[in-house]
Amino acid sequence: MNQTTEDVHLTEIDRDQTTFLMSYGYDLGPLKQSIDRAGLINPPVVRKKPDRGFQIICGFKRVAAIGELSVSSFPCRIVPEGTGDEECFLLNLYDNASHRVFNPIEKSMAIRGLQNFYPEEKIAKDFLPLLNLHPHKTQLELFKPLCILENRVKDAVVAGTIEVRTALELARMDPESRQTVSSLLIALRLSVSKQAALIEYISEIALRENLSRDDVVHNQQIQSVLETEQVNLPQKADTIIRYLRARRYPRLTEKERAFKQQLKDFKLPRDVRFTPPPYFEGNRYCLTLHFSSLKQLREQLCDLESFVESPSL
Repeated sequence: MNQTTEDVHLTEIDRDQTTFLMSYGYDLGPLKQSIDRAGLINPPVVRKKPDRGFQIICGFKRVAAIGELSVSSFPCRIVPEGTGDEECFLLNLYDNASHRVFNPIEKSMAIRGLQNFYPEEKIAKDFLPLLNLHPHKTQLELFKPLCILENRVKDAVVAGTIEVRTALELARMDPESRQTVSSLLIALRLSVSKQAALIEYISEIALRENLSRDDVVHNQQIQSVLETEQVNLPQKADTIIRYLRARRYPRLTEKERAFKQQLKDFKLPRDVRFTPPPYFEGNRYCLTLHFSSLKQLREQLCDLESFVESPSL
């Protein structure tokens, strides 16, 4: 593609037209410093608009940085007249992919843009590997909704506070539920597995008790845990998840409590673990011994024999 280079005034750039934008969650600081000290090394690529001015194809961050530096005019590379949207989009996509890694929101933006030109099968096969994603339709379904989430949620995804699959679950919620649940996730900073558990418990409690997710989260017990200053964040998270689990599975929780009390009363030998069947369904229990020598093993087996013959069992 033959491009011409000429100086363009900042006021001629239409910064509101973001058809080809696929950047999100960036810090302009280093780029501004680079431009301020070394000048604009790589000019933005633009396209002349039918009426007047120019549309950005590549270099949204560079133009934003220039705007903050109060530079009035700067060199731009201008694509030939008649260059179509598809060609412009691909130019920006390959330009970005050549020198950086896309974050999850940017991958979503790229996928959304590609859908304007190609069927999903072609996107999955030809373009997902470019985004470091597996060439499968499930990846499309996973990433596609992310870029239409609220900025607060997108920021949390970029920061790693909310995991991609968690964000997909949030995208499926109504706006009120998404706001409430995402705020709780951001506040607690949970691991991936605990994020999934939290959403599962809240959603199932709401369904079973005919409540909204907002009602579940704004329960007094949860709010009091969040507001207390006596415990740290991991302790708050564990307390809230235990509460939700107990509320979701009250019978199972009671069985677990009773079983733990029984084990405490039985006074099992040290380094011996007694595990019930999953969900207390069935009668197959597991006994685990931890030992570092044959002598220790013999002592444990002897203690176990006394334990099994105990009238309290």
